[in-house]
Amino acid sequence: MRERIPGRAYYPLLDVSAWAVVTVTTVAAIGLAIIAVTAIIPTELPLVGGAAALLVIADGFAALRHMRAVRRAKEVTNEIAMARGDEVAARDRVSFARHAAALMAELPHGEGVRAVLSESLSRFAAEAAAIIGDENSIIVTADDTDEDEAVAAVRDLALETMKAGRSVTHGDPATDTEPGAAALTAPVRIRGELNDVLVLWRRGHAFRVDDLDGLSLVARIVELSMENAVLVDEVRDQLSGTLHLMIDLVEERLPGYATHSERVSRYASALGRSVGLGETEVEDLRMAGLLHDVGMLTVPESVLNSPRRLTPEEMVELRGHPEHGAELTRAANFPLHVQEAIRSHHERVDGMGYPAGLKGDDIPLAGRILNVCDAFVALISDRPHRAKVSVPEALEALRASAGTHYDADLVERFIALRATLTEA
Repeated sequence: MRERIPGRAYYPLLDVSAWAVVTVTTVAAIGLAIIAVTAIIPTELPLVGGAAALLVIADGFAALRHMRAVRRAKEVTNEIAMARGDEVAARDRVSFARHAAALMAELPHGEGVRAVLSESLSRFAAEAAAIIGDENSIIVTADDTDEDEAVAAVRDLALETMKAGRSVTHGDPATDTEPGAAALTAPVRIRGELNDVLVLWRRGHAFRVDDLDGLSLVARIVELSMENAVLVDEVRDQLSGTLHLMIDLVEERLPGYATHSERVSRYASALGRSVGLGETEVEDLRMAGLLHDVGMLTVPESVLNSPRRLTPEEMVELRGHPEHGAELTRAANFPLHVQEAIRSHHERVDGMGYPAGLKGDDIPLAGRILNVCDAFVALISDRPHRAKVSVPEALEALRASAGTHYDADLVERFIALRATLTEA
C-alpha cells in the first residue's frame, strides 16, 4: 500500500485514470498505425491522423502523470528535509542543555549561572541574557550593546513574566508591543514558587520558534542547580548550628576552647589553601579545626584541668578524644573528611601518635595540617601544667620535631605562611 504523506491530499483514482487512458490510447494508436500502413489506400489518411492524435493525447496524459510524480517527489523530499532539520535542532538543544548542566556542576552556583548566560548570548544570538529574581539578578550583555537599554528591557520582561506566570515572547509583528525588539522568557520555579525568570533579549528580528524550547531546557537546568543550592545552604545552616552548639559545650568544660579552636581553624584553612586544596576541602578543614577537640566532652574534667602530670590510666582516657570526636561528628552528620581529620589530628609521621599509630602519608593530609596548627596554638597558649612560649620559640619547637611528630614540608610551609597571618 502506498504511504500517505501527512498533511498532503492523495488522489489514487487520478493515478489509475491517467494510466488507463495512456494504455488505451497507446494500444489504439498502434492499431490505427498498422491499419494505415497495411491498407495501401492513400486516401485513408484520416486513419493516420487519428493515430497521431491519439498518440498526442497519450503523451499528454503521460506528461501530466510525470509532472505530478515529480511534484510529489519534491514534496516528500522537502518534508524529509524538514523532519531532519527538526531532529538536528532538537539534538542541538539537548547538547547545549547538557553543556549548561556541566557548567553548573563544575562551577560555584553564581559563577555557573553567569557562564551559562554568557554562552547563551552566542548560542541564541542574543544581545542580553539574564536571570532576574527577587533577591539576586545576573545580567550579561554582548559587546556594543546599550547596557542601560538592555537592563531596563530584561527587567520589564521579567516583571511581565511574573505577572503572567508563564513564558513571554516578543518579536511577532502581529502582537509585538515594542517594535524592533525581540525577547524570550522562561519562568524558573524553586519548590513550585516563581521567584526568578530567565530572559533573552535583542534588537532586530524575532527569535526562532524552537529557541523557546532551548531556553526552557536551560531554565530547567538552572532550576535544578538553584534547588540544590538551597538544599546545600539549609544543610550548612544546620551543621553551623550544631557546630556552634558543640563548641559551646566544650567551652563549658575547657574555658578558652572557642578562642583556641578558632585560631587552629584559621591557620589550618590558610595552610590548606597553600598546599592547593579546593574550597570544599578547605571548608571541611575549617570545620574540623573548630571541632578538633570536641571529643574532650567524653573526658573527665579532673583529667582535663589537672595541673599535674597525668597517670597512664588518665592518659588513656585523654588519648581517646580524637576517636570520640570523630564519632560525635559522624552522629551529627558532618562530612567524612571532617571526621577523618579529627580522628587523625594527633597521629605522628613517625607512627608514634594516637589513636591508630598511622605513619607518614597514611595519615590524612587534613589530619597532618591540624596536627601542626594545633601544636603551634597550644605552644603559644597557657595550659594548667605549663606556661606559654613565644612565637619564635614555638616555631623553633615545630621545626625541631619536623619529620618525627609533624610533616616536615607542612612545618616549613606553616613557618613561611605564619608571617603573613595576623593574630586573632
